Amino acid sequence: MAYQYKRRRPSIIRNFWVYRRLVGTAVLLGLMLWFIWANDAKVTVAFPFGLGSLTSTTGIVILLSATVGSVVTILATTVVFALRRLRNTPAPQDPPNPSEPPPDLPPPGYAAKTTEGFPNAHWSN
Repeated sequence: MAYQYKRRRPSIIRNFWVYRRLVGTAVLLGLMLWFIWANDAKVTVAFPFGLGSLTSTTGIVILLSATVGSVVTILATTVVFALRRLRNTPAPQDPPNPSEPPPDLPPPGYAAKTTEGFPNAHWSN
């Protein structure tokens, strides 16, 4: 039997949609490189408490400060979510007594007393 399905012709639009994340990342990196190239004025950043200084271009300093701000935001958000989860966790109650069955289970021997199921089954004798 012959192969009955036709192969689709390649489409630029379909390939663009498949590789949209890669294309978006390339566009973003291109914009960052242009930003660094366009802002090439020399600048010196002095860190507080005598931690040092950084001499670079304006574009790199702005991108580095945005990256540091994003990382600090992610860390702070993680801490806030962890504290909320700890605060909303219910307090532990007294441990259940092992001699008492849990309240949602039927009493012992319930299955032997019931009339439901398969009467006169070979495994019940």
